[in-house]
Amino acid sequence: FLVLFLYSCEADADVYSSRTEPLIIDHNCCNIFNVPVADILKAKQKLVVAYGHTSHGSQIVSGMYGLDEFMVKNGYDAGTFNFNSEGSEGALKFYDTPFSGAEDLGNPDRTSWADATRNYLNNHSEVNVVMWSWCGQAGWASVEEIQTYLDLMNGLEADFPDVVFVYMTGHLDGSGIEGDLNRNNNIIRKYCRDNKKVLFDFADIESYDPDGKVNYMELNCNDNCDYTDPSGNSKNWATDWQESHVENKDWYYCDAAHSQPLNGNRKGMAAWWMFASIAGWEEIDTTVSSNFLTNSGFNWSVIGNSLKFNFSKEENVSNIEIFDIQGRRLLSENMGYDYNASYFLPLDKISDVDKRNILLFKIETDRGIHSGKFNFINR
Repeated sequence: FLVLFLYSCEADADVYSSRTEPLIIDHNCCNIFNVPVADILKAKQKLVVAYGHTSHGSQIVSGMYGLDEFMVKNGYDAGTFNFNSEGSEGALKFYDTPFSGAEDLGNPDRTSWADATRNYLNNHSEVNVVMWSWCGQAGWASVEEIQTYLDLMNGLEADFPDVVFVYMTGHLDGSGIEGDLNRNNNIIRKYCRDNKKVLFDFADIESYDPDGKVNYMELNCNDNCDYTDPSGNSKNWATDWQESHVENKDWYYCDAAHSQPLNGNRKGMAAWWMFASIAGWEEIDTTVSSNFLTNSGFNWSVIGNSLKFNFSKEENVSNIEIFDIQGRRLLSENMGYDYNASYFLPLDKISDVDKRNILLFKIETDRGIHSGKFNFINR
């Protein structure tokens, strides 16, 4: 089942072992359909998360709250993405704002959060993942203040080696590529990559819509997803994408503070991607296409009783497989086609029961592997 979901975020093999590669959770890590259910369940069994934040950081939690209902509407079992502070009913044990003495990484000051974390962990040994987010303080911090943040995180890691500490960038503030925020976020990114840390790249996630073709940060995007296009027009990437896609199929409503539902969706999905990765899910770098993350070189459509695949360049398809959402192989066809830019796969061999579910495909070609999902309902 893992081979269906091949992607480009790095993960270590175990929550307790030293990292051999950085784990960078960015806009490439927001397609939750690429994460195997088995690894979501493993994360719920292995992790106990404590998260300190104020309103901007709550966007992650808001997205997580709406995700389970959305995934049920897309063919998943109810409760797959449940979380609560007790870990009841198989949920991820998730302590939301449990710390005393600090609100976020800059409130009441830039150091109290570290003492609050240390005091909390001394009394809660079950916690093995700690997250803190910024409000707006990363946008006006000096380079020295960002270094203080990094030093304090490193000190906590040394004192609590069995805990994964999640670094975080600050939310977009409209200052663009030349702004202090981008400078500071890049310092955090470089440190995490160079030192093999876990980074939830808050700013990068809200810099891209699900199509991933435009970096809106460079167009002075802010936390509400507002930006200015090259012609000087004010736009909002999240509302534009929501209006051109189907609610509860492509996105879902959630109350993301200071922002739009789609921004919360992507951060909630990225959080689960991160939890699965911390718990041991490993991804392989290749090309993926799906309803949530499109690839300009590849697309699909359901026509009649066939699945049609289109490639921007001619590819030689050797094999196509169809799976259900739990990874059970429903169909495997050895194609052996010569180079072509379009292929039809008849779906007559899939039962009526299977057609009512979300289905997954894996296409092997001479140029690599394409994978994704589709919904075959009474077509």
